[in-house]
Amino acid sequence: MTHRLFATAVAVAACAVASADTVTLSLASPQNGQTVAPGATINWSISFEVSTGDNAGLALLAVDLAQDGANPATLDIPPADNVPIAMLNFSRPQGISNPGEQSPVTGYIGVQRGTPGARNLVEIGGAQNTFGQALNPGAGIAESATLDAGIGQSGAASLAAGSFVAPATPGSYTFRLQNAIANTLDSIATLPNHSPVSSATIAFAPQTISFTVGAAVLYGDMNCDGVVNNFDIDAFVLALIDPPGYAAAFPGCDPIRGDINRDDVFNNFDIDVFVNCIVNPPGPGDPCPAP
Repeated sequence: MTHRLFATAVAVAACAVASADTVTLSLASPQNGQTVAPGATINWSISFEVSTGDNAGLALLAVDLAQDGANPATLDIPPADNVPIAMLNFSRPQGISNPGEQSPVTGYIGVQRGTPGARNLVEIGGAQNTFGQALNPGAGIAESATLDAGIGQSGAASLAAGSFVAPATPGSYTFRLQNAIANTLDSIATLPNHSPVSSATIAFAPQTISFTVGAAVLYGDMNCDGVVNNFDIDAFVLALIDPPGYAAAFPGCDPIRGDINRDDVFNNFDIDVFVNCIVNPPGPGDPCPAP
């Protein structure tokens, strides 16, 4: 079953009513709008904000991270890195979330669903236990009945963050948030009473990230002649000390080719590894290997 959390969500929201509460979700990436090399790391993060003055903070939030059907190639989006500290009450074992698959404890970090090689990350997030009673330690779910108030009402809060590797196929790629569901706390009742919740309106700002996978970068080939050799030395030095001069002398050559140590910045720290690449070349036409 794809949306296992929603079976629980229905129970949590059984007494929920429609309201003016709004939960705004944002998807961000430092690679958004950029051209990246095949195999580059794409970092993503999802944050949220909850409206104030009409609720007591977030009770439940779950959303999918999906790849656009028009993308030139597909991948399996890995689960998020971890559960943010501020969201531990929404994750197993304290709160309510999907059971873990890759993680032995929690599916808060998302579960992969879809065709192998094209799996999206679904139901990122979870819910606080609003039933007023905690399950026994060791139950693995809803082990806390103490609620955190005001979650998401003090500015943008982190829901999750992760990364994946850019596909090898060149082209434009888009990833989006979809199938979001959220409840907010009407109030926090004294235990063991149930705390009422309301179904929130979902807004996105923004809902997508996009990047372009360019042609493979031949690291070390600073003069763009298709090989890495001694003829790249002068171009490397020029790119390092005079970027405008390099752009004029080698139009269309991206100086990121000089990022031999693969830290995503071309600077003095690339000199030693570039020299080693020239002195000990990996082979004609091969890129300088990452150190």
